[in-house]
Amino acid sequence: MDSLSEQKVSAPLSGHEPAGETLLSRFGRWWGRKGERDAAGKARPDARADAKAAVLPARVLRRQREQLRQCFDARLTDGAANTAAQSWRAEYEAAGDDARQAMLGVLAEVAASGSAEAGEDGKAGKSASGLSQALSNARIRFFKRLAALHGEQGGSVCGLHFLIGLRADMLRWHKRVPGLRPLDDDLEALFSNWFDVGLLELQPITWDSPASLLEKLIRYEAVHEIASWADLRNRLDSDRRCYAFFHPRMPREPLIFVEVAFVPEMAANVHALLDEAAPLEDLRRVKWAIFYSISNTQAGLRGVSFGNFLLKRVIEELQREFPKLKQFATLSPIPGFAEWLRKQDGETVARVLGDKRLARWRGDHGSQPADGAAWLAALPAGSEDAQVRDTALALAAHYLVRERQQALPADPVARFHLGNGACVERLNWAADLSRKGRAQSLGMMVNYLYVTEALDDNLARLGNGNPRISRAVGKLL
Repeated sequence: MDSLSEQKVSAPLSGHEPAGETLLSRFGRWWGRKGERDAAGKARPDARADAKAAVLPARVLRRQREQLRQCFDARLTDGAANTAAQSWRAEYEAAGDDARQAMLGVLAEVAASGSAEAGEDGKAGKSASGLSQALSNARIRFFKRLAALHGEQGGSVCGLHFLIGLRADMLRWHKRVPGLRPLDDDLEALFSNWFDVGLLELQPITWDSPASLLEKLIRYEAVHEIASWADLRNRLDSDRRCYAFFHPRMPREPLIFVEVAFVPEMAANVHALLDEAAPLEDLRRVKWAIFYSISNTQAGLRGVSFGNFLLKRVIEELQREFPKLKQFATLSPIPGFAEWLRKQDGETVARVLGDKRLARWRGDHGSQPADGAAWLAALPAGSEDAQVRDTALALAAHYLVRERQQALPADPVARFHLGNGACVERLNWAADLSRKGRAQSLGMMVNYLYVTEALDDNLARLGNGNPRISRAVGKLL
């Protein structure tokens, strides 16, 4: 489940369809920034990431500098500056990728120039820190000006959605366009306030939702591809639920959504879970709610932490609808496992597996593989060989529970769910034998268990470097 490692790109900027640090905040930031490749989101791939940005014609360059300086220097209520901002936005929306990169370069140049040194009161900062703050104030004023704008046509995206797309482009081209970091930092800070979870609306998505919204569900699904309208209808049937967060300014654009299945026992195989021929579950006897896909839809909101609250809100909604429902778990991918194993040397893998497992491997398979890449090749996904299965599960358990990046779980999906207070409950062999599942994790998936009364305690344990795991997972370590 979860696009926490593969975030899809937001809708186009233009068009007729509106498109004091805590442990929790650290997880939210890590979740967003890692994706990043990811996800629930990679931004669009850029094959020429290190190439030089395009150059605008001199006349256009002068005009854009003048427009932007006017936008940065004027007060928010200045009508002429708002008109200039609208013109700059319209030009950006109509531009191709090369021209957009050049326009971002001009924006970064003007944002860092002395013309924006004055704060809202017109007085320049006298110290280095004062100048830095004045420049930041001018950048924030510019973004607020754009956010307040509406499209020139009634069907165009609102200014807020335009800014999300603008930041997605900044993240996509930051290696090619110098000077974008201060702009990105200020825009991320604004988004953290504008998209605070208290301002978002949790809404169900059903088969009766507008067709335009269902189409976005298909496009944004980043975990298990929706193959057809029949597949989508199955995911929205009476024994399924789908919830999404929306912002009031973007009522037809889901920010993140989760798909839920009701099943008689904790799910161990995504193919069975998504089987269109399977009979409907009797909701009068529902026992488990399984979160099998979370998709983060807006690349430009990377680093903004509202996904951490989504599952907790959904659990509350499900408990209101089904008061007897007590069991909540995920069926999640392990997106970083194969990449991690491939990079390990033979000594590291041997230390993880231990002498007893290595002896059993040699007894059944002869000599052990030389390094992590060789182990990866020796552990075919879905194999019925017990030694292959047990060895792969042991390596995956170690990766999920013990591998760290700056004290946080190395796997982005584990980082998200453990950061929510979940428990690593069970590893499942041959759970996702799609091409993507085989490539990411040798077809393995993991169940994270959500016990509502234990979430805070589990999060505290994680902060002490001791994530909650089940006895079955502990035996694999």
